[in-house]
Amino acid sequence: MNDYLDEKDRRIIAILQKDGRASVADMAKELSLTRATVSKRMDRLVEAGVISGFTAVLRKDAFNSKIRGWVTIRSFATKEEKAITKMKLIPEIAKIYTTNGKWDIAAEIQAEDLESFDAALSRLRAIDGIEETETSLLLSSRIGK
Repeated sequence: MNDYLDEKDRRIIAILQKDGRASVADMAKELSLTRATVSKRMDRLVEAGVISGFTAVLRKDAFNSKIRGWVTIRSFATKEEKAITKMKLIPEIAKIYTTNGKWDIAAEIQAEDLESFDAALSRLRAIDGIEETETSLLLSSRIGK
């Protein structure tokens, strides 16, 4: 489908990337298209998997967790994707990355206190497919937030 995206599709995608809640009417007006055309194109993009979902992007301070840390994870190769799917269900896990080198996955945990952090870490370690972990608490930021 990516080969068949025209300029109108790309502009719809660009608007949605900036504002996932943009209304079809507003997009149609901005793009000089009918609402029906925008709606059909969006449906086609979703159906084709070009748009795989809509999400809420939060301010960095929306959930100012007091305890943050990185967990690097070695997983069994045949179970990595299933493990990642289960990791996404742990609310304290804010970010998940696949990596190369000694560790296969890196995850950021954000929690209100050490007890909650520990509980989330225990749930993560209990996931089938996770072989080994190493945890580092983030102490202070030297650049950025």
